[in-house]
Amino acid sequence: MGAQRTALVTGGATGIGAAITSRLAADRMTVFVVQRTEEDASEGRKLFAEHPFAELIQVGAHDLATGGGCRDAVAECVRHFGRLDVLVNNAGISGYAAFGPVESASDDLIDRIVDTNLKAPLRLAHEAFAQLVLNQGVVVNISSIAEFQAQRDVPAYVASKAGLGGLTRALACDLARHGVRVVGVAPGDIATGTSRSPDYTAAVGLVKETPLGFAGDPADVAGLVAWVVSSEARYVTGTTIVVDGGRTAF
Repeated sequence: MGAQRTALVTGGATGIGAAITSRLAADRMTVFVVQRTEEDASEGRKLFAEHPFAELIQVGAHDLATGGGCRDAVAECVRHFGRLDVLVNNAGISGYAAFGPVESASDDLIDRIVDTNLKAPLRLAHEAFAQLVLNQGVVVNISSIAEFQAQRDVPAYVASKAGLGGLTRALACDLARHGVRVVGVAPGDIATGTSRSPDYTAAVGLVKETPLGFAGDPADVAGLVAWVVSSEARYVTGTTIVVDGGRTAF
């Protein structure tokens, strides 16, 4: 048996990211979780302290909207676990936090969305390049059905996710010769957080637009990610896989 694989999961202590972290640890991967602030990282440590495989999970604080934050995140992951095999670019600004119709979208909002949703995955892939090549790793970009379907009042968000889809394909072409795969995963309406959160309520409220008739669970996305990073998906690269209950089938 080879050495235990290590994943770096950005935004891996909340919502879909927390489900991905939990699933990969359950699959006996070591996981380095990146949260934006020390306060967020502290909350993540509390969350995973009760996990059955808590000893496999480490949480650090790095602002991925900056080049230095991306560099330091990768460096800390490798310093702590000794390697990096899987990069999961999950952190992003979405939902109500990304709301900004074109007439009111500020420079700050646009910069925060693009820096986090699009620039960070590229920067992290750059910083992790040597490790990914050494370990013939996998990059997973958590996108959105907004990559394929425009949505009202969130132009910066839609642009960032469409750009992330292009980045997935471009990186896959560049890294294939090194044995590294790059795959996008595009969730539809996933009920994250609590029943009192606006994003949860919005996801549940959209079930009438979903052929399967219900909102997805973060575990639905995590299960797909677990397959994507496994050897069973060894011939899958350069594409974005949709997990949306059929919503984009319309």
